[in-house]
Amino acid sequence: MNWLAFDVLMRTKTLMIKSLRYLPIIFLTAFMLFAYAHGLSESKTPPISSQPAQSAYDFINSIGVNTHLNYFDRTYGDFALVEHELRSLGVRHLRDGIHLQNDDYNKAVYGRWLELGSAGIRFDAVLDPRSNLGPLSGPLLDKVNMLAGGTIESFEGPNELDISNMKDWPLIDRNYQPTVFSSVRAMTSAESVKTVGPSLASAANGLQLGDVTASIDYGNLHPYPAAKMPSSVLSEQTHLASEVSGNKEIVITETGYHNALNDHSDQPAVSEQAAAKYIPRLFLENFAAGIYRTYLYEFLDEAPDPGLKNFQLHWGLIRADGTEKPVFIAMKNLISELSDTSRPDHLQKLGWNLSNSVPSIHHLLLQKSNGEFDLVLWQEVSSYDEKNQRDIPVTPEQVTLTLEEKPRSLRLYEPTVQAQPFNIYTDKKTITLEIPDHPLVIQITPR
Repeated sequence: MNWLAFDVLMRTKTLMIKSLRYLPIIFLTAFMLFAYAHGLSESKTPPISSQPAQSAYDFINSIGVNTHLNYFDRTYGDFALVEHELRSLGVRHLRDGIHLQNDDYNKAVYGRWLELGSAGIRFDAVLDPRSNLGPLSGPLLDKVNMLAGGTIESFEGPNELDISNMKDWPLIDRNYQPTVFSSVRAMTSAESVKTVGPSLASAANGLQLGDVTASIDYGNLHPYPAAKMPSSVLSEQTHLASEVSGNKEIVITETGYHNALNDHSDQPAVSEQAAAKYIPRLFLENFAAGIYRTYLYEFLDEAPDPGLKNFQLHWGLIRADGTEKPVFIAMKNLISELSDTSRPDHLQKLGWNLSNSVPSIHHLLLQKSNGEFDLVLWQEVSSYDEKNQRDIPVTPEQVTLTLEEKPRSLRLYEPTVQAQPFNIYTDKKTITLEIPDHPLVIQITPR
């Protein structure tokens, strides 16, 4: 062997021997990097945990809508349209104002309440000192309830006196609400009728109104999101409500979105397409946050306004020409898919998790009386750019749903898109989902 080759061989041997010293460090580093990377991937897959369900029946009964059944000269004057569309929608709770005049007027107005009552609809009835009802009393409220065929489930205090231009509105509210409460308690025709507190246009004005918990069964809020996503104002509003209603449950008697894109005088508008995403999410978000009932403002656009220039005329689920907006279809499908005839005897738990979930994915787990679970998922993100008045394309988030136990079947619905399920699985406990910015309903039928 020549000396040059021998020298290279010996140097290589020495280098290999030295490198062996570092093999444990190399292996340990590689193992730690693998474990770290594996931990990151696993961190987005929480362990399966059992979550108690809420009642689907209670959720459907948390959905209400405002009407103006005494607006005979507006879209509400077509009562055949009103009744047909309310029955089609499936909503069970309406909010309207109390007005008394002569016998013909009273019969015309409350005959409508009575007719809708035959469809199982019940009313939150607003009492207000500006309505010229005279002194409130149990017999007066009995009279109204009898005219309405016993359809009244709650009486509500004055509506937004804080923007009434009444100088002493806090005092008027504080004096009127106890009379509402005592008159409801003095009724003989309906023992279960409840009292809802007065509403305020701005919850911050509750500091001026003060505590009225002794004269209410439920607190009251009017949290309008002003074209932002549904959850944007709820937390602040419920905190402010405690100044008036303490820890009483809350009824949101007005909230919603309008479509008057060419009116820039008040709250910003959203497109009809964005409303079809936001409004179903609004009801889901509110119920998940513990709101007893939410009344959307309102059922119909009140009068024609083809230029979309008057925001007061475009809050409805239905246009002034009687055609249904996309949000009507979305709500009709959501109500149909989650509807139930009664509360379950015993609400159960469901073991499940989502891999690769992100904080913007919100959920509500419901159960029906037949044992079926309804897991509703949605992205709580902005779907509309109110400044530039354009819909925001939202990319669905891909996640994997894993159930603790294999169900008999899984049915997937998108109420904003269609009424029928778009996918059905049998004997699968793990499926991949695309979560949109509108509700995705997974109906889970256990074995």
